[in-house]
Amino acid sequence: MLLFCFVALALPLQLAAAQGNDIAAPAGGRATLMGNTGVALGRDGSAPFYNPATIVRIRDERLAFAVNFYSLTFTDLPGWHQPEALDADRFGDKRLQDTSLFDINFRPLPSTLCLFFTLEDLATLSLDPAADAADAAANRDASNKAPTGKKLALCFATLESEDFDAPAIRFRSETSAGPSSHVQSLLRRWSRTYVGPTYSVSLSRNFAIGGSLQVVYSYDSFGIRSESLSAQLDGSGVTSALSTAGSGRSFELTGTLGATYRLGRVTFGGSVRLPSLHVYGDYTGTFTQSQSGGAQAVSTLIDGSGSLSSAPPMRVALGVGVAADRLTLELNGALEIPWQRQFNAQLKVTKSTLTDAGVERTSGRENYAIVGRPVFNPSFGMEYFFRPGLSVLSGVSANFSSLDPLEPVRSVGNLVHARISHIGGSLGLGSYWSGGELLFGLAFDYGFGRTLAVNPFVVPNDWSFVDVRSYNLLFVIAGSTNLSSIVRMVNAIAGSEGEQKPTPSPTPAAASSDITLINPDAREAEGVEEVPVAPMPTLDSPHAAQGEAADGGAGSGSGSDERLGPDAGR
Repeated sequence: MLLFCFVALALPLQLAAAQGNDIAAPAGGRATLMGNTGVALGRDGSAPFYNPATIVRIRDERLAFAVNFYSLTFTDLPGWHQPEALDADRFGDKRLQDTSLFDINFRPLPSTLCLFFTLEDLATLSLDPAADAADAAANRDASNKAPTGKKLALCFATLESEDFDAPAIRFRSETSAGPSSHVQSLLRRWSRTYVGPTYSVSLSRNFAIGGSLQVVYSYDSFGIRSESLSAQLDGSGVTSALSTAGSGRSFELTGTLGATYRLGRVTFGGSVRLPSLHVYGDYTGTFTQSQSGGAQAVSTLIDGSGSLSSAPPMRVALGVGVAADRLTLELNGALEIPWQRQFNAQLKVTKSTLTDAGVERTSGRENYAIVGRPVFNPSFGMEYFFRPGLSVLSGVSANFSSLDPLEPVRSVGNLVHARISHIGGSLGLGSYWSGGELLFGLAFDYGFGRTLAVNPFVVPNDWSFVDVRSYNLLFVIAGSTNLSSIVRMVNAIAGSEGEQKPTPSPTPAAASSDITLINPDAREAEGVEEVPVAPMPTLDSPHAAQGEAADGGAGSGSGSDERLGPDAGR
């Protein structure tokens, strides 16, 4: 099958997830609607990142990807224009009004693409569903005796992303000393992309292992500039400016190992992301600070360039999933361990300073490092089938920042500008039929933390911090369809198939057609195999239909079986 997972519209009401939030972007529709779970029962595009062993649960040749993300961002920064008290000796102690910054931004979000292959069946894929069914039936008995399914995935995913752009911020006020005017520009770009293969093998019907090898590309770009012109209490005026900008990229090589073990209808999963190996990185940055007016003029300009490393945190995740007749529950916990420095820049820096004697220039080497702290992020999700082929999904999760409290520097080393944690929930619907599935719903998120700002009411202007609050709404649509069906449809449109031959009906199974299988996770727990044959017309769920064909082909006995749910008999 071809798994076609995508998010067609996302409306996050938030400042996008900043550095320090691992796997902050949605990688799979089902995982997102189930509270970002998937360590035990993942079966969509998030599987290679949460637990590589779970890709054996993704049937046949599939393409899973997330595309067409659109972000409408509302950012609330209270106290942005006055992050601290005024310099009373220069400007008085008047408290200013309306100092918050509120910004609206619309942008597309990066996409996720994963290709999933069943290795032993890859060469037998044809345009004839009857031939595919016959091949599957011939191999089914051996597969049931020695389930050694092997899966391969090739993935491209952006799991962290921030994009904030406020190019012309204006603020005018009246202090006790007189008028004050300020202009600012703010730009932030951050992304972390994973590219690489994932391999998984079932060592037995109940035990699977897997591993991923991924190249991690991290990109950081920012620019902050502020200029102020203010009257002072002594009757004079002063102008001051502060700015910093930088751009860097880093390539790391990392791996993830995972395993799952099924005990009846309970599945346990665990995964470990290993420490990364730095491959290459570079960084260039600038910093300026100046003031003039009164009896003093000061100006400093610093530029630097060198290497940059940005290692994703080591991640240890555990999960347990329960697949009942109508209900799937999954509980995950992930411990992020900053085994390595999250950012490390080694730069050659040149500093030029304007003094009464002229311009002084000095050079040297400087090292800037951003370390982290361990954090634990829990998540919980559920899927309930209230009728055959129709389910409701929901979940809750947390993504706390693993960064230490921010400490800005008066140089080129401000590599991180925001530290934000998130708490969220989700709610959606799932529809399953013989030709595929469709999932859609909403994910909600609340973010809170601190972000870097400029204090324009000290001379010279200096760095400060303000609170940031964000609200996120994500509209998710995900689905699946059959690859052979797409190929046949394209050929039919092109007129290349000629006369259409009737497709023979599948051989009736010895079992009764009363079987109603809804939950695919519960199907796997019951050991029901999926084969690509046409479903019985009385069944609403594609997983249920495929499971009945598998049971019938294996010569199962007659009688009614009421296992309910696409996750109920796996």
